[in-house]
Amino acid sequence: MTTGINQTDGATGPTLADALQGPPRRDVAGMKRQLAGVTPGEPATVLMRSARYGSYLITGVPHLTDLDDLLIGGVPIAGKLDNEKRSDEPVAIRRPEQEVRQYPAVPPETISGQPTAAQEIRHGDLVTGAFEQHPYGRFVVSGVATAAASDESLVMIGPWILSADGSAAPRCVEVIRIAAHGEHTVPVPQLRQVILEDGTAASKAAAA
Repeated sequence: MTTGINQTDGATGPTLADALQGPPRRDVAGMKRQLAGVTPGEPATVLMRSARYGSYLITGVPHLTDLDDLLIGGVPIAGKLDNEKRSDEPVAIRRPEQEVRQYPAVPPETISGQPTAAQEIRHGDLVTGAFEQHPYGRFVVSGVATAAASDESLVMIGPWILSADGSAAPRCVEVIRIAAHGEHTVPVPQLRQVILEDGTAASKAAAA
């Protein structure tokens, strides 16, 4: 089963901005149980949140690595299947990654926006992109596009590249621009800095 962008001219149900806001608190205990019950082959949606990429949704078919870690769209979601005692009974769990904000997340029922060439997307635009990559299949990432401080032509949504050097990324198969930067209320991260081996961010000058 594949996933794609469900587009319409009229917005119905929760908006993408609503979906990206997520719950006020992470329900870690609840997510542990939910993630343990994930069935590979059935599309699922997760809400991620990071300082680097902001909030973004991924909808795709869950994939298990050789080490039993859980990924959606190539993004690590949870660790291997484990057990945890609750009320003196062992319960199957998977521990969510730190950047997982909500699982399962509820995506907007439809996406209202304009099909746009990936290379026309700019930092801060609210977009939805469809990607295809083995072994993850086709998956959809929705959120605010971010550019690199050292090279603003390198534009991404979450950890996936939309365009680089004026060309669409080969794995990006479709892009919908929902709103341009300044025309939506979703928080926009700063330009991405180069991350050094010690985990610190290099300055723009050092990156150039």
